Amino acid sequence: MLSADIDALPARVRRELQAEQDLSERWVAVAQIAVIAFMAVLYLVAPTGYAPNPRVKAVPLGLAFITALVVLRYWFYRSGQLTPRILVASGVAEMTVLMTTVVAYGIQYEIPLSLALRNTVFVYAFVLIALRALRFDPATVVVSGAMAVAGWVILTLVAWYHAGAHGMTWDYVTYAMTGRMHLGAELDKILALAIFTAVLATVLARARRTLRRAVSEERAATDLARFFERDVVESIRQARDAPAVGSGVVRNAAIVFIDLRGFTKASEGLPPAQIIALLGEYQELVVPIVHAHRGSIDKFMGDGILASFGATTPSDRFAADAFAAIDAILAATGSWRAERRQRGLVELRVGAGLAVGPVVFGAIGNSERLEFTVIGEAVNLAAKLEKHNKKESSAALAALDALELAASQGYLSQREIRRERRVDGLAQPISLAVWPLD
Repeated sequence: MLSADIDALPARVRRELQAEQDLSERWVAVAQIAVIAFMAVLYLVAPTGYAPNPRVKAVPLGLAFITALVVLRYWFYRSGQLTPRILVASGVAEMTVLMTTVVAYGIQYEIPLSLALRNTVFVYAFVLIALRALRFDPATVVVSGAMAVAGWVILTLVAWYHAGAHGMTWDYVTYAMTGRMHLGAELDKILALAIFTAVLATVLARARRTLRRAVSEERAATDLARFFERDVVESIRQARDAPAVGSGVVRNAAIVFIDLRGFTKASEGLPPAQIIALLGEYQELVVPIVHAHRGSIDKFMGDGILASFGATTPSDRFAADAFAAIDAILAATGSWRAERRQRGLVELRVGAGLAVGPVVFGAIGNSERLEFTVIGEAVNLAAKLEKHNKKESSAALAALDALELAASQGYLSQREIRRERRVDGLAQPISLAVWPLD
C-alpha cells in the first residue's frame, strides 16, 4: 500500500519500494502459516482439558478460519488484487476471528465470558499486530491494533454486563482465585494493546521514511554508478573520508588511448540517433574487453577512450594486462570491420597508444563537481603515441620500455620493434613496439 508521499517519488523508486512490499507480503504469509502450523501441532499433542463432545472446539475453529483468511489474502496478492481495502478487511477479519475464538473457549469449557477473557489467546493479538509490521506499513498496524482494542473493549463490556455487580472485584487475590471479573485487569490489557500499536506504528513510520530514503539513494547510487567505473565507485564507498578536490594516490599504471579511425566519414549524413548508436556499438565492443583485462575506463572522448590498468586498483600485472587488452581489441574490431564490409558499410579501424609509468589517480574539479581521472607523463605519452600511428601506418604503438615491463609480468606475444622514432611532442627519439595494420 503506497502512501501519497511515496507516490510522489520517481517511478523507478516506487518500483523498488513495491518490490519490498511484495517481499514483505510473502514473509507475512510464511510467518502466519508457521504460527498456525505450530499451534496445530501443540493442539494435537496436548492432552484434552475439556469435556467430551463440546458444542464447539475453539482452537480448530479459530485455526481453520485464520488459515482460510491467510490463503485468501495470499491469493489476492498473487493475482494483483491486494488493494488497501482488502488489506484493511483482512486485518479486521483476522482480529474478529481471534476475538470469536475467545468467546468459543467460553462455550467449549462452559464458563462465563469473564473467565474466558483470561485465556492466553489474548497474546496472539500482539502476534497478529506484529506480523503486520513486516509490510513496513504503519496503516495496517494501526488497523489491526485498533480492531484488537475495539474487540477487547466489546468483550469486556459484554462480560461486565453478564457478571453484574456480584461478579466483579477489585481485589487481585479474589480475581486470581475465583471466576470474578477484575475490570482493571481488562483495562490493562486494552491499554497494553493500544500502547503496543502506537509504539509499533510510530517506529514503522520512521523506519518507512528511512526505507524510502535508503531505496531512493540506493537507486540513485546505482544509476550514478553507471557513469563511473566500478573500481572508482568502490574506492569512493570504502574511503574513510568524502572525496575532495586534490585527493589522489600515485600508482604505477599502464595508460591506453583508443581512437576510432574513419568515424567522421562513417557518420557523415547520419542522423544524431544513428551516430550515437554507432558509437555505442563500438564502445560495447571495446569496453568489456578492457574490463575483462582488469582495466578501467577513465573517460569517453567522443570516439576516443582513455583506459587505465593498475591506476584505480593496484596491480602487479598492469602492463601485461594492457598489452593483452590491445591484442583482444584489435582482434575484435578486425572482425567488426569485416562484418561492416559485408554489410556494405564504411570500414572502421581502431588506433591505440600505450605507455606505462607513475600516474596520479584522484579527483579534480571543485567542491560541487568532481571527476576522477589519471594524470601523469604516461597519460601524455599514450595520447601522443595514439596520434603517431598515422605516421607509422600502425594499428597500435607502445614505448619499448612498456613492452619490456609487460614481458616481465608474463606477456608472451612478440611485437615488431622500431627504434629511434621521432614522435611529435617528444624532445628525444623513442623506440616503439608496434602492432602493424592487418
